[in-house]
Amino acid sequence: MKDIFSDMQAKIGCMYISDLPYHKRRVWHEMNRISFDDYGRKQLEDFSIYVFGVSWRILQMVMEQIKE
Repeated sequence: MKDIFSDMQAKIGCMYISDLPYHKRRVWHEMNRISFDDYGRKQLEDFSIYVFGVSWRILQMVMEQIKE
């Protein structure tokens, strides 16, 4: 299984994973371009809370509403 933290770090170009919350806009943009099938539910939940401060379920609902 892939690691969304390190994958997103590489896509954004951050030196450290701890920098991700400071690049929310860029992370959000990348999240709309990747497939979440490669990542576990727990990891997506942890990532969502760490970067955005909301649960994965809430983040998914927002992403779906924006697509419509």
